[in-house]
Amino acid sequence: MLKNYIKIAWRNLSKHKLFSFINIVGLGIAIPFVLLALIQLQSSYEFDNFHQDTDRLVRVITDDISKEGVVTSCASSPYALSDKLKSELSGVENATKVVRDFGWVLNNRLKTQNVNTIYTEPQFFDMFNFPLEQGAYPSEPNTLVLSNEMADRFFGDANPVGKSLEHQDLGSFRITGVLKEYKTKTQFKSDVMVSMSTFDKFKAEQSEEEKWSVLDSHTFLKTVEGTDLEKLNIGLEQIANQASKSFLHKADKGIELFAQPFESISPARTILENNPYVEDFRDILFNFSIPLMILLLAAFNYVNLTLARSLSRSKEVGVRKVMGAVPSQLIGQFLSEAVIISFFSLLIGLFLLWVARNNLHVGWITWEVDHPWAIILSFAMFTLFLGLLAGISPAAILSRFQPAKVLKGELSPASFGKIGFRRVLMVIQFTVTLGFVFVIGHLINQFEYMATENENFNRKGIYNLSLKEGTNDFFHSEISSMNEVQRLGYVSQVFGNMPARVGLGSEEDAEKKQSFYYAADNAFIDNMELNFLAGENLPSSQRDSSGGFVVINEKAVDALLLGSPEEAIGQQVYLETDQPLIISGVIKNFCHFNYQYQILPVVFQYNPQAFRVASIRTNEMVDQGNFENKLDAVWNKEYPYDEAHGSWLADDLYERYYPVEDMKIMGITSVIIFVIALMGMLGMLIYTTEKRVKEIGIRKVMGAEIRQIIVMFAWSFLKLLLVASAIAIPFGVFFGLFMNVQLFKFNGGLNYGYMTFILLTVLLIAGGAVGFFSYKSATVNPVKSLRNE
Repeated sequence: MLKNYIKIAWRNLSKHKLFSFINIVGLGIAIPFVLLALIQLQSSYEFDNFHQDTDRLVRVITDDISKEGVVTSCASSPYALSDKLKSELSGVENATKVVRDFGWVLNNRLKTQNVNTIYTEPQFFDMFNFPLEQGAYPSEPNTLVLSNEMADRFFGDANPVGKSLEHQDLGSFRITGVLKEYKTKTQFKSDVMVSMSTFDKFKAEQSEEEKWSVLDSHTFLKTVEGTDLEKLNIGLEQIANQASKSFLHKADKGIELFAQPFESISPARTILENNPYVEDFRDILFNFSIPLMILLLAAFNYVNLTLARSLSRSKEVGVRKVMGAVPSQLIGQFLSEAVIISFFSLLIGLFLLWVARNNLHVGWITWEVDHPWAIILSFAMFTLFLGLLAGISPAAILSRFQPAKVLKGELSPASFGKIGFRRVLMVIQFTVTLGFVFVIGHLINQFEYMATENENFNRKGIYNLSLKEGTNDFFHSEISSMNEVQRLGYVSQVFGNMPARVGLGSEEDAEKKQSFYYAADNAFIDNMELNFLAGENLPSSQRDSSGGFVVINEKAVDALLLGSPEEAIGQQVYLETDQPLIISGVIKNFCHFNYQYQILPVVFQYNPQAFRVASIRTNEMVDQGNFENKLDAVWNKEYPYDEAHGSWLADDLYERYYPVEDMKIMGITSVIIFVIALMGMLGMLIYTTEKRVKEIGIRKVMGAEIRQIIVMFAWSFLKLLLVASAIAIPFGVFFGLFMNVQLFKFNGGLNYGYMTFILLTVLLIAGGAVGFFSYKSATVNPVKSLRNE
């Protein structure tokens, strides 16, 4: 029986190639989203499984109990807990704590990266498997190790060990090592691991009460082999009671501590606060929501097309029933066809998933699992379920056809209801498609603006070279004499990086306003082509008094209540010293590192002790490769044992501001949603054609022209596209304005050209498809359509 089902299903698929192609491709392009979600699901069960002795590892979780008795369950624990457990709790072989910090931005004077940061102790690397590629683990204050990926971003092929990275508030950090690549599915996911002694250094004033009341750490234990978890929890309860009485009574709170087996951390069975990168079942449900939505749209299209073709299969159903077939056999036949289509779609989905893996490089997506056979089995089970789900409704409807009505030709194509529902669905599909693509267009427009604009400051023809030991007269002279160089300036940090912050006041004892600070010379300001509203640039760097002058922006003038830019010239201001500084110039407000931030005061001061980067302005037509080779030769004369480290400002800013891989994913998703909507429209068109095939024949016999029939059909669909456009356009404009006003202080404005191009592209493709199938329907020979009459 099953063999006959498959044979007949294959014949039907081969006979109706267009329907088969649309069904298989429609499901095939949607399936990769669910397959990827299944991979993420399995990886959540393989979370942090690359460490040794995981059966002996325990995480201590905390119930934070307020004065009112409200309990908050946290994955984190008190900072002081790990040391106390190691010294006082029996059954503990080793203990360590991890502190996660947020908002870190590091730079090597040329490149700036937002980095994911954790503080670790030396024993952390004894308990967890994070091997070094080179160097040593950090232990001293202001030392860190880099992930393999972050080392490549900052230094490329150069050896980063021994070099430094700068933090805008915490100072310079020495790199002691680079980690080997490790699985991304870990709660310890980070770009840099900083020594815990650094945390202790900056938290030296933290009281013992704060160390117990603030749950800012994650505590891990390695137990002695054979330790009973219940006995461990009894010891934790005693320590929690002791801490509540000794340190937490002033805070009017208490804590309870529990030992959580390391292997049961992910996926989280209970909702815990401060549980980074660990997915609970809410996260898993959300991860499946969008893939399932896309798949349901594709599955509905399959159902729609199958029902639209029901008229052509009605006689088959009638004959088989007359020959003795029962409904269950017919249902089995139609379900087998749906399952076969589903498995063909799986092949397309697997191919597309392979293409995506080789072309999309996004850190938050996991592509590999430790148990591939398990994921293969889940793919097969899902595909079988998908085929049954998509085929059950058409199978149930078609199997209920009555043989007498079928053979008399009294049936029309089957459906779920009135055509109005289908039209509403098509409007919704194209509204969602246009709205989603409009959002992508606005984001691309903003990211391109941030990555390429030259309005706020000049980024063209600027080569930034990291200095080894400040300014050097020989080096300055050699570079300045190069034919390709127009101007050589110096700065503490190039634009695009988080700059240093200082207090700025109009009087020595006045309250200081937080301001961004650049140590720079006048050549750097000229290189950046900043727009002066009043006054002039910093004095020439050869003058001894150059350090007594500053250039500030409009916002600084307003913050210090200095009047107009012209009135501010010559007035005195104070940084965090008692030395007065004279304002020599006021520049227009501009974005120098983050397009989302509100404008803050900016100060430029000549301070050669703080110069870290040479800003080299080159000729417009410079051969970049040849110039870099000449620059390396000059560098090697002065520093033969050190590599030159430099880059083009425009390239650095493009890399920093344009998220290429994320844009790829959103673009691919929008295209797939559009293709699914287009297939839904084709299903509607085919459905309508089969219902009105005799009407078309009669109209042609009565003298209707092909052009009139095409217009009739096309307009019935094009007006739905226009309705969808009328709904989506205001949404697109609103989102663009919202993004520019609320999300990005500096923006390229609303790009109506993008919106028009997107709208016309969607309408032309959809309109072309409607026109093609309308023409095909209008040119059918009326003799064939009226033969049964």
